[in-house]
Amino acid sequence: MRSIFILLSLLASTLPLLAQEQAEYMNQTTRDRINFANLNINNNATLFSIKGPAGTLLGTPYLDTTWQAGNVKFYNKVGMSLTTDSLAGVPVRLDLLANEVDVRANATSIKAVKVSAVRYVDMNNAYGSVSRFINVQEFQSEGQSLTGFFEQIVAGKLGLLLHPSVHIQKGNYNVAMNVGSKDDQLIKKMDWYVARGRQTVKFSPGKKTVLELMADKKEQMDTFLKDKKPDLKTREGLFATFAYYNTL
Repeated sequence: MRSIFILLSLLASTLPLLAQEQAEYMNQTTRDRINFANLNINNNATLFSIKGPAGTLLGTPYLDTTWQAGNVKFYNKVGMSLTTDSLAGVPVRLDLLANEVDVRANATSIKAVKVSAVRYVDMNNAYGSVSRFINVQEFQSEGQSLTGFFEQIVAGKLGLLLHPSVHIQKGNYNVAMNVGSKDDQLIKKMDWYVARGRQTVKFSPGKKTVLELMADKKEQMDTFLKDKKPDLKTREGLFATFAYYNTL
């Protein structure tokens, strides 16, 4: 019995060494095969890593990449003489990611102004009219922390606002499976808000929601929606609906 116990003890102490030697032999064998094909690796190399170009950031941070003629109203005086609080007739664009207003001074000079310094920006839009972008700090949004600007679509007792923003969607590349994309992407988001005075509330456009917001003129608005049939999922349809309500 004692001899059996001694034999088992020897086996127990020998097995880890055999396993280690086997693993080292397998690693060396793998290296030998790769080196035989003129691909040299060292002992610390990670096998089967997938080489390739790094991912990039796709998309644009600008609400509109085209420079538009605009007027910028600041909270404080600007310029060497500190006699004005605005710039008129300058090319501008909005950087949603950096929260800045880019102002093109000339062909080679671009000035970036933090949104926190700008009260509002009036600029041409793609609809052939002028949009006013008002600093969100001019309004109060319960339970939400917003940055940037509200685009004022309709002004009046019930205002219609659009809040543009951008966020980074990370790439979904899977190294082990070699699938997916390494590229991150800038995704624009447009959220609708309504304003009563300075108080704003986020809302999802739809007939039911609109009638609830305009409950004091429910009969007139119900008739308007049935007769005119505005598409409440579009900017044009919402503009027509809110503009009509503010005439009642």
